[in-house]
Amino acid sequence: MDKLQFTADLIKSIVSLGWPAAFVAAVWLFREKLTELMPLLRLRYKDLDVSFRLDQAEKDASQLPTVSESPSQPTPEEKSRFEKLVQVSPRAAILEMRSDLEEALNAAYRMSDPKNAYKGASMQVMIRTLRQNNNIDEKTAGVLDDLRAIGNRAAHPTSADVFTAQDAERFRDLVRRVSVQFNSELSSGSILPG
Repeated sequence: MDKLQFTADLIKSIVSLGWPAAFVAAVWLFREKLTELMPLLRLRYKDLDVSFRLDQAEKDASQLPTVSESPSQPTPEEKSRFEKLVQVSPRAAILEMRSDLEEALNAAYRMSDPKNAYKGASMQVMIRTLRQNNNIDEKTAGVLDDLRAIGNRAAHPTSADVFTAQDAERFRDLVRRVSVQFNSELSSGSILPG
């Protein structure tokens, strides 16, 4: 091997490491943004379906302050209706629970600012307003935002969005937990006009 061949092989080796090095450098440079985007990621491979948004919402909900009031148990009719809906369409079950969440959120929003509250506010506006008025803490706002995003994905599905019965049940449990917290704050008067 002469010097020219050695130089050519050395350059070829360096070039072949270019793409992996560029990828590692990009991940390192954008690591903060990537950690923000991870909860939005949904991966599917054969039977494996990973949704970081539900996982993040459950993690945040476990850190919410505990409410002495236990979640009201659904009536047998409600439970049967939800179970039937989950069997037919988990996406429809999520939308049903999203509607319940929106009602609870709307009640808290109207209570927090009766003079400016209007019925047409989006969930995002209601969450932001409640957070800005310190009616809800950062964790509750995060859980609500995750639930809002999941509900939006159910309402406007793409070909990548496939909701399972387990997703619908997890969503229902999170909605119940947050709704209980709202009901507790509304009844105790901790959600007052800002």
